[in-house]
Amino acid sequence: MSLTHQQIAAAFSSGKFDITYPYLADEAQWNIIGEKILQGKENIIAFCTQTANYFASVNTVFTVSNIVAGDTAVAIDGTAVFISQAGKKTGVSSCDVYCFAGEKLMQINSYCINTNPK
Repeated sequence: MSLTHQQIAAAFSSGKFDITYPYLADEAQWNIIGEKILQGKENIIAFCTQTANYFASVNTVFTVSNIVAGDTAVAIDGTAVFISQAGKKTGVSSCDVYCFAGEKLMQINSYCINTNPK
């Protein structure tokens, strides 16, 4: 069963990366704005694996505020709160923009802001 663009984007934004791997184009790019640019499916999967390992080490609460979907693009606006075993909370607000060509996910632009007070 094929997933829709919106379902693929929602899975990726909520850390369910493995569901999205079949839809990643070999030449996909993930630009985490201001941090790094990952080129190619293999590099994206490697980074997702590291990120999933972190998610498994903390209690994570994802909240989706808005989803905007068009024919070839989906944007997801939301927040995440990560709670360590010691009870420390880290908050992030993000917007992920996904661009597709056919069924393949070609590009992700992630805008992430740490929301913890200083």
